[in-house]
Amino acid sequence: MNEQREELIRLTNRQLDAELSEVDQQRLVQLLNADAQLVDLYTEILCLHGQLTWDAGQSVGLKAEGLPEVGPAPITSETVAPRKPWRFAPTATIAALLVAVVGGYLFVKSPWKDANNVVVVPEEDASDNGVLVAEQNPNASEDIDLTPLDLSHPKGASQPTVVAQAPQPAVESPGRPALADNFSDDDVIAGIDGLIQQSWANNEITPTVEANDAEWMRRAYLTLAGRIPSLEESHQFLTGDSPRKRRILVDRLLTAPERNEHLATTWTNLLVGRTERPGVNRDKLFEFLTESFTENSPWIDTVGELITASGRNDENGATNFLLAHLNNQATPATAVTARLFMGEQISCVQCHDHPFSNGVSQEDYWALNAFFKDTVKEALPEAEGANASGLTARLIDRPKKERMTHFEDRSGNQKAVLPKYDGHVIAEASQENRRQRLAKLLASDGDRKIARAMVNRTWAHFFGFGFTNPVDDMGPHVPVSHPDVLGLLTEAFVKSDYDLQRLMKWVSLSQAWQLSSVASNEMDMPEHGATPLFSRVYARRMTPEQVYESIRVAIRSASGQPLARDENSLEHRRTWVQQFAHAYGTDENDEALQFDGTIVQALLMMNGSDIDIALRQATQAIVQDLNPRTTESDALDRVALAMLTREPTDSERQAFRNRIRQLTNQSSPKKAVPVAVEDMMWAYLNSSEFVLVH
Repeated sequence: MNEQREELIRLTNRQLDAELSEVDQQRLVQLLNADAQLVDLYTEILCLHGQLTWDAGQSVGLKAEGLPEVGPAPITSETVAPRKPWRFAPTATIAALLVAVVGGYLFVKSPWKDANNVVVVPEEDASDNGVLVAEQNPNASEDIDLTPLDLSHPKGASQPTVVAQAPQPAVESPGRPALADNFSDDDVIAGIDGLIQQSWANNEITPTVEANDAEWMRRAYLTLAGRIPSLEESHQFLTGDSPRKRRILVDRLLTAPERNEHLATTWTNLLVGRTERPGVNRDKLFEFLTESFTENSPWIDTVGELITASGRNDENGATNFLLAHLNNQATPATAVTARLFMGEQISCVQCHDHPFSNGVSQEDYWALNAFFKDTVKEALPEAEGANASGLTARLIDRPKKERMTHFEDRSGNQKAVLPKYDGHVIAEASQENRRQRLAKLLASDGDRKIARAMVNRTWAHFFGFGFTNPVDDMGPHVPVSHPDVLGLLTEAFVKSDYDLQRLMKWVSLSQAWQLSSVASNEMDMPEHGATPLFSRVYARRMTPEQVYESIRVAIRSASGQPLARDENSLEHRRTWVQQFAHAYGTDENDEALQFDGTIVQALLMMNGSDIDIALRQATQAIVQDLNPRTTESDALDRVALAMLTREPTDSERQAFRNRIRQLTNQSSPKKAVPVAVEDMMWAYLNSSEFVLVH
């Protein structure tokens, strides 16, 4: 396998240097057809080459082929050095980087197929392979040894070493009836249920059991409000006897301020990252998004405002999206706009056509980039000192004299394009605002890319996996696991005028989202690279923001304190979360989140003395509430419900009694109970169960 990788790198180097013979081309195709890991390697080489080519070409003047001369003198073969020498250096660098950066990935043993076309993972590498897939997939969960609740496998089950071949996605059924214009929420939910049930039948898979009220409620609060439920909220829901209580809770959470803030936090992180960026006012962007979600503005309008915003970033929060991405001739703005709003990863095509899709070309990338050609980030003269700290800037449109956008193809030819999307081109002489025109074109796009991308991302927000992998790559080359469900939700979302509240309601009340996260079928293991069948809700780790809020709610509700935040709590959370974020400083403004999701890491990064004091105060409140009609067991019930949203297990009750007995022998019952209660709080808080959305 190592020889194949070396051969692939060699052939790709020759291809990038335009020295690939016909025989070499055939061999390259054979290698790419033979192994999916080689395809991943090939893609990484092309992406790295594209970035290095762009960087190297920045200083070279560009001239559009076949167009009248504007500006500098025309570039000829006499004035431009041959391309091969400077191309070779990045190519050699690519090989070195692949060995140094992703060497561990390159030398993992590959699965093979047996006579029945079943993918078999070598036993000695089975667990490593599972972790590898999880690390590559940002939506996947790691293999988790849960204590005290095992959600990954039934008790006693061993880790499977044979993974069934991923089911082939079904072709979208042309017979699925279109939704009526006056459709109801129940119409959409029933449609989702029918299509998912048909998928289960087609793949001969039985869904897992329905989640009990405690599991479902905790998941609902984490997904919709960004935190676990409080002690009082848990008690109220679990003791309720209404058959509609899940629907009632969903309706309440969808309009709750915490839902709007949670969504605003999620999208602020997606739009500008978690690290501070010069000229970006995160607070104002967060306020803009919170207001948009509170008013339930049509998502297409929110996207339009983010793309067309202008003015001061401390007055118009929407400006901060593009202010974060106008570096490097707005190439980050181009890539991030396509990825987040249109569900297309197009970074690699800025220097060559897409290697796996005939429908995505280098020209398309630069035609989209041309919409941002006139957009300028400008520091305010009267606030230069403030701008230095990254807070004050202005976004304006200043039409350039040169209206064409120039780029260089793989052969070294100079080309130029005008703004173009969905077949519509802005003329060179037009003074129309280009960003406003792009927003209009996106709203009228016949492919409904904005709607499809948001539906896919919302589904992944609830289930842990979307209909495509990764969730933000929905190009024509990427298979869709459930095209009918995606089509139904996209149609409903558009007909509802991009109503995000209704979209989230449809998904949260679907039959599939009522299921437990307990794995019951080896066919449905997207954590191991298989196609998701949604026969369960996939467990995943909380985000840092969810961990922070859940620790706060658990401790405060256990001690009977109000959950309301003070005016500094959001700033304190942001400062805490930023400890885990690291900006790479790349042309795509990438950043990494170094958060392993454990409470040990979380507490180490918090003020440990504050947490310790808070837990002792909660313990005192719990013990003080004990009276002659209650027992120590009632204290444990309260702690378990506040921390894990469930009753203690028998083994936990026994451990608690043993701890009290041990402490009583050392001191006295009066001192033993508080210490035992605090110990159980720490145990629950530090369990892997606490940090999971399941």
